[in-house]
Amino acid sequence: MRTTARRELETVILPFWLERGIDSAHGGFHTCFDNRGRTLVSTDKYTWSQGRFVWLLARAARLADRGLLGADPHALVGHARAGADFLAKHAIRDDGTCHFVTTTDGAPSAGPNGETRSVYADCFVVMGLAELAATTGEGHWLELAEPILARADREISDGTAPTPPYDVPAGFVAFGPRMILLNTLLVHAEALERLGRLRAPDRDRLSAALETVLAHRLTDGTFVEMRPLDAGEDDTLVARHRVPGHALEGLWVALHTTMLLDRHDVVEDLLASVGPLCSSAWDETHGGLVRYADRDGASAPRGRDHGTPYEQLVLRTWDTKLWWVHTEAAYTTALAARRYGSETAAAWFERIWAYTIDTFPGRGDGTEWIQIRDRAGRPLDEVVALPVKDPFHIARNLMQLVELEAEP
Repeated sequence: MRTTARRELETVILPFWLERGIDSAHGGFHTCFDNRGRTLVSTDKYTWSQGRFVWLLARAARLADRGLLGADPHALVGHARAGADFLAKHAIRDDGTCHFVTTTDGAPSAGPNGETRSVYADCFVVMGLAELAATTGEGHWLELAEPILARADREISDGTAPTPPYDVPAGFVAFGPRMILLNTLLVHAEALERLGRLRAPDRDRLSAALETVLAHRLTDGTFVEMRPLDAGEDDTLVARHRVPGHALEGLWVALHTTMLLDRHDVVEDLLASVGPLCSSAWDETHGGLVRYADRDGASAPRGRDHGTPYEQLVLRTWDTKLWWVHTEAAYTTALAARRYGSETAAAWFERIWAYTIDTFPGRGDGTEWIQIRDRAGRPLDEVVALPVKDPFHIARNLMQLVELEAEP
């Protein structure tokens, strides 16, 4: 596993992004490539991906500095700083929010549906800045991030956060924003800890976010994605559908959080969710994990629907196979197996990792991994979430696997 993960990072993933993603003329990064990585279809800069790219470079620099990655840590940090400077100059507003997208030279723009802000973009900017601070010891990046984090935390907690490209349906409490907030708070808290600045209020804020994520866990070990405020909505498509990838990603985030907070009381439940979540999404016909599932298992979500764009998306793409679902699941199962000794997780890791490595690397069909596939694993030239080729999940999870295997 470690050899394969490192090889993919060093020979495919990082070379692609370092050679094609760095905009040395204007700052920031190009990410609007087609799914096969062959064509730059737009020079727009989505803040969501800009923040993620800063995170990627900063974390890669730390691995390189430890000898876990064959790359120049100083060059990686330099690119990360340049990306953070671009965000500071062009993406971050004075009110603690961020522009959704800018032009290539940093002028504010709008997304495909007129979007000008998403709390997810705000969170990923915080994650990038915090990781850069952790890598360099430069505390001013945390100071820049703090107002953004405070507002995102407040709005996600009170249900007012804008969540493009997928708006949360009225009358539901969504898991996705809460999971991303926990991840953001965790990266921020880890940076504070590395700089010797982690204080009780920071721990309390992180602990509160952990509790909101755990509130979505059901007695069968799965997680509800959209919890209805009205019990009469429980038979709807929105209430019945599940996003197993979100929950599996949330498991490792929660496990990392329990380590930082010494919250050993919830570890058993988190580990017990690995098997049910993997089973709930596994495609017994073609292999792999489906994007969406019904609460009764890996089948098309059912229930009364209102024909909203989100519901149409769920019904149309439920059986697609996405890169991020599989790499996040691979790290979660590897973590549960190696660090906690879960035999169930170990078996699932072998199955998921084999499918991931057999399916997503582009090889002759693409210059990086082909991230979007149909149920049978064939490439789909479609857009998921944003019109970008994501620079985040694959690199993040492969680096986490390398780090995990390097633990004593």
